[in-house]
Amino acid sequence: MFTELKNRFEPVLGKFLSSPPMAHLAGGQLTIDEYRSILKQVYYYVRENPQLQALATVYFRGRQRDLVKNFYQHATSEIGHEQLALNDLVTLGGDASDIPYKNPLPATTALTAYAFYQIYNLNPLGYLGYLFFLEFVPTQAGPVLTDHFHKIGVKDNALTFLRDHIEIDQGHNRLMERYAESLLREDADLDCVEYAMLTTSHLYEQMLTSAIRDAHENLDTGWNWEELEADQVSPAERASEVA
Repeated sequence: MFTELKNRFEPVLGKFLSSPPMAHLAGGQLTIDEYRSILKQVYYYVRENPQLQALATVYFRGRQRDLVKNFYQHATSEIGHEQLALNDLVTLGGDASDIPYKNPLPATTALTAYAFYQIYNLNPLGYLGYLFFLEFVPTQAGPVLTDHFHKIGVKDNALTFLRDHIEIDQGHNRLMERYAESLLREDADLDCVEYAMLTTSHLYEQMLTSAIRDAHENLDTGWNWEELEADQVSPAERASEVA
């Protein structure tokens, strides 16, 4: 199952790497402002991923429960990775003070919402396609992407998020093999995961495109009141803290 999954991922990865935003990076046209804007959106979806992965296990039954511990350990290892994206943004001269309390761009919300929709409303095993895409892009294409970033002037100290995932996702790739061999039983499962890969790739491309555009448009997405109220701060208090 895992070998077949990797075979199905190859054309998905190829199409993603040739997409307009990735070609923009590969061609040396991505600016530092645009990269900062991308990092901001990366923060938002990565913040959700540990809880999202834990959520997927609610549907595990029978021997599927044998993987609950692995899923939780995997999810735990992702906690705090969103801060790496903010650290890179700050290293590049960005201001991250309000980012945790703002709404993401709509395209970023769509990426995260799709994963929840797959778990809640479709075959929850399809979540593996979302996870597979996010885990295997860095390990398969990370060194090439690093070279592209170096060519536009991004130094290693502003690539901590990417470099961390090139390294840590090697172990996660091995976990993905276990997930695939233990959870996927028939062609219908493979088809479901493949579709989730395709959808995640498409939505990730849309997120990158929106982030690049927003570097020039600076869309005001408004306050995320759930995050503000959870921290018991108001926009006025946030403004005074920044000042």
